Amino acid sequence: MDFNNIKTEALKRAKQNEIYEDWAVKMENAQSLDELLDMYIKGIDFSFSTGFLSNDFIRRNLKGEMEQKGIFIDDSIDLNNQREVVCLGDTRLNYLGDEFSVSQMYLRDNVKARLIVRDSAFIMIDIFDNVQLEIEASDKANVRVNCYKGAKVTFKSIDESYVKVSNKHSKTYE
Repeated sequence: MDFNNIKTEALKRAKQNEIYEDWAVKMENAQSLDELLDMYIKGIDFSFSTGFLSNDFIRRNLKGEMEQKGIFIDDSIDLNNQREVVCLGDTRLNYLGDEFSVSQMYLRDNVKARLIVRDSAFIMIDIFDNVQLEIEASDKANVRVNCYKGAKVTFKSIDESYVKVSNKHSKTYE
């Protein structure tokens, strides 16, 4: 599917899920797939809570184009200090955050992720569904996890590192 068809279908689905009018206008005015992918990440709360873009839609139309933006589905990946990461489907993620890096992650569906965070790196993570997240933090690393119903976190924290897990009582953003 070409960019204009992707944009038209995404906008139709967003409107069916009652997207705010100013966001609909932004989607309508997007000039590239990169702009739409940036909006997907910036509006991840809407994206996840409504599911307006299904995993099937993403697989069919965005796979192969979205990875440069840090969005992955059904992949096995090793990343280091990536600023933004979105993992969907059955993705397997190995991640190293170090050297004062700052990252934001969103993990959904059946993702299995192993993170090594050290050297004063800072990572914010939101996890959903059946995600299994394992964290090893050291050397003054700082990791904050928002854990929504169904997701599971295990962690080991040493050397003045800090891991905080906030368990949420809903399945997704409210």
